[in-house]
Amino acid sequence: ARSKSILTQLREATPHDMRVVRRLSRMEMEDGNLSKGRKLLQDALGLEPDNAHLLHGLGQLERKAGNDYSARKYFRRAIKSRPTFANPYHALGTLEHTHGNIRVALTVIKEGIKNCPQNHRLYHALGDVYLDANMLDLAEESYLEGLQHGPQWSKSFFYTSLSYVSYALGHMRDCRTLLRQSLEINGGMHAQGVIALAQLEESEGNIQDARKVYRDAVSRYEKKRRGRSPFRRRSPKEDSDVFDTSSLVDGKGNDYTRSYSGDKWINVFQSWARMEEVHGTYETAHIVYGKAARLFPDNVGLLIRWAELQASDSNRDNNDGIVEKARLLYEAACHRVGGRSAEPYVQFAMFEMKRRNFVEAQSILMRGAKAVGAESSGSSSDGMARLFHIWGVCEYRLGSLSRAEQLFDDALRVTGSEEGDYSVMRSLILYSMARLEFSREEYLLAQHCIALSLKENLMPGGNSLIWKLWSEIAEKMENAQLATKCKEQALIRWEEERGSGTMVSDLSRLLGERQDTKSSNGRLSERTGSAMKDMFRKTPWYSKVCPPSGRMDKNWYSGAKLWDL
Repeated sequence: ARSKSILTQLREATPHDMRVVRRLSRMEMEDGNLSKGRKLLQDALGLEPDNAHLLHGLGQLERKAGNDYSARKYFRRAIKSRPTFANPYHALGTLEHTHGNIRVALTVIKEGIKNCPQNHRLYHALGDVYLDANMLDLAEESYLEGLQHGPQWSKSFFYTSLSYVSYALGHMRDCRTLLRQSLEINGGMHAQGVIALAQLEESEGNIQDARKVYRDAVSRYEKKRRGRSPFRRRSPKEDSDVFDTSSLVDGKGNDYTRSYSGDKWINVFQSWARMEEVHGTYETAHIVYGKAARLFPDNVGLLIRWAELQASDSNRDNNDGIVEKARLLYEAACHRVGGRSAEPYVQFAMFEMKRRNFVEAQSILMRGAKAVGAESSGSSSDGMARLFHIWGVCEYRLGSLSRAEQLFDDALRVTGSEEGDYSVMRSLILYSMARLEFSREEYLLAQHCIALSLKENLMPGGNSLIWKLWSEIAEKMENAQLATKCKEQALIRWEEERGSGTMVSDLSRLLGERQDTKSSNGRLSERTGSAMKDMFRKTPWYSKVCPPSGRMDKNWYSGAKLWDL
């Protein structure tokens, strides 16, 4: 709050300095106020429509919001406005890389290096693309070139990336040496290097070594925070039971140590907690989450993951107590986020719906819609679409079919018209609309909705649930031939989905059946890129530590499965 106040005063004193606007907007983004951050940038852009910094800032904001199509447009406008500004080249290149558009990414980054030959971040991004393309010599060459241009603090990132090349070449000893070298820079304050080294040890089965990497790094981080933070003050709860979650709900968690803006060390705690969930115990994971919550009390995603830990631990003797802890943590997440995001309300409602507490879920969703709607700018929102969709299923379970229909319409309305992630959401909403019309015996409308769901679906050819429902609709319409064909497709998709390595199967379908959808510039379709975007820019050993969890369209399935509660 103090930082925002200072920047607001500076904005009034220097109305033409758009760096202040950019920083204010970034702080709003970090707090989850995307609508407010967007308005700041758009208002400033009205005064300076060709300001590359503002255009780049809007691109970053839209990317964070999941609007990758809009992000691309802003990045390209920023490049056109100021060709010697390196940041939009880097942002656009990494965005294309993340979506699997390797050729486009290389073109953008190389153009950036041509115009900004001394920018170390562009060389690093170029090396990352080469690494994912398995062009190891070129990746190493790019990293070494960037190492010559970057400041001292950047060397830790290059050493970490060079370790990936060594690992890919089978040089495990060199890989570890480079990772440890990256941690010797800047007093070990290199979160990415800590995660990489710990996950490397975990991937090799050295759990105790991985735990030691996390423990030593966190100890250094806490010591550094205590020594440098102007926000530090002792809390009476600081040495109390780490299993106490009640203070997080009533706001007393604000008494804990504040983190700096943009602090990436939250990722270290989350990685450690994930490892403890897999290789440790409920208690060890719970302790890590508790430690992280005291250092990052305003991180809503952390509270949701902590709540999910409680919800998943259903086999404990004190099950009622665990469930109550989960509720407290979900409530804390909703309290912290206010109206900035729908996600905590969605997760809390799903938690209650899975326990068939539909009235409680309805109340949570109503509260979330009111809070988020009050702060929303009315733009497309995947989060609000999910909230309305889940609320519609909840109303159906409570017997209010007309209310469910209205909510599905609302969900469809806020998805906008872009492809990518919004297309996935539209497919799910249309599937639910088909389920609703089927229950009303409006089979013609149900068939119309299921056909649209198939068209919007992420995976070419749809999935087994879509075809299964369509076969049931066809049977009710006494169309035996269509019902048979739908059953055949449902069986084919079901066999693909239940087989081992379904993520690989999904990727083969995407690339094999979408070849004709490539555009002239070599970019995959938005929908295909959306499915692939979690597969790139990872450590070489990431898949060993975090194996693909089933299908690429798992979010679609989790939403569809709500009908089976």
